[in-house]
Amino acid sequence: MKPRLLRSVVVLLVATHLMLVLCYTLPREWVPDRLQAWSQHYVRPWFHQRWNLFAPDPSECDRVLEVGLPDGSWRPLIPEDRPYLLRRMSRPLAQMVSDGLRSGGPVDPILASSLRGLARDIGREVGELHFRLVERCVVFPAEPARRSLNIIPLDLPLP
Repeated sequence: MKPRLLRSVVVLLVATHLMLVLCYTLPREWVPDRLQAWSQHYVRPWFHQRWNLFAPDPSECDRVLEVGLPDGSWRPLIPEDRPYLLRRMSRPLAQMVSDGLRSGGPVDPILASSLRGLARDIGREVGELHFRLVERCVVFPAEPARRSLNIIPLDLPLP
């Protein structure tokens, strides 16, 4: 390749890079929509800083999976007396169940099997169990102590 052509290609690549990064950082109303979209597709995978990795926003909802006993009482699916790693699974499981319900479908059969497995020892002792998702969500961000209570009964598909 000729030096002049090579230099032109390098200058063009650098100019394109700078233009796309500039379009990404400028206010949205200053940049045409199509150029904004191109700049996001170019810049985000390589240069975007995801600050929530270092300081994630707290969840607005506290979710707990509960098991209903035949006597009408409810208890957490993973009680506080269980080992740390098992208790650590409680929040992501509840989030996965909530996300699945919000998408409009039933609880995923693999997830339902996991929930039943976690309650297997309880079921052996008392028989038929029921499951529910309890959500306590912040109503007003300025008042995080005020929360709404939402109880969602779960119909788990049979294995």
